[in-house]
Amino acid sequence: MQKIFSSVLVFVVLFVSSAASAQSCDPWIVSIYKTLYQKAPSSEECNIKNYNNGSWSSYQQLTDLIKNYQSKIKSSKSSTVINASVTGDPWITAIYKELHNRQPNSWEYNIRNYNNGTWRSYQELKGYVSQFQKSLKDNGITIETAVLNNESNLVVFKKNGEQIAVNLLSNKGGNVIASGGGNVIAAGGGNVIAAGGGNVIAAGGGNLSFHVGANLGGANFGSGYTVQSGAKLQIKTSGNGSLVIK
Repeated sequence: MQKIFSSVLVFVVLFVSSAASAQSCDPWIVSIYKTLYQKAPSSEECNIKNYNNGSWSSYQQLTDLIKNYQSKIKSSKSSTVINASVTGDPWITAIYKELHNRQPNSWEYNIRNYNNGTWRSYQELKGYVSQFQKSLKDNGITIETAVLNNESNLVVFKKNGEQIAVNLLSNKGGNVIASGGGNVIAAGGGNVIAAGGGNVIAAGGGNLSFHVGANLGGANFGSGYTVQSGAKLQIKTSGNGSLVIK
């Protein structure tokens, strides 16, 4: 009998404790989160100190305070992605700083842009970098990149301002992880990109406004002497290399 009574008492204490916890959140906060975000606020979101240190004069003011709080949370999470960086061959880094006074983007770090990844000296590589950049300019090709997380980034290829291809690259050395819209989406690169920019930053600091389309082509490497089957566009990069859009 004593055991049954103790069990009932524990249940009642737990029930009361749970109910008190559920009721501890300000009803306006609960209502606003349900309206704005279709969810119940977390214990941290229930903390009134998050909203003008617990002071508001109307439901609308509290709504605005909650929106501002959530915006700050989102920006804080995004900054860790934006602050990730790309790295690669130190000679490539030095040459881009020497010739263009900037850091190479992730695609420019891929060594296969430069005589398919083969050179014998700093000066030879410098010549290939110049050839590669001239070829892009002569063919109206521009490249935009956006760091997605600590491991990967997105690269978008445009011809005369029109998007023609997309790849997912490694942040280390610009190696291709996935090529083409469908493969990029399957690899997880599409679900974090939204038209209008979102959490990605383009080279130069502006917003990269891009939505990964499944039918968009991908960029790969080929020989400058061999025409690639099925290529929509093939241009010489430098030395004996070429860029192939399929």
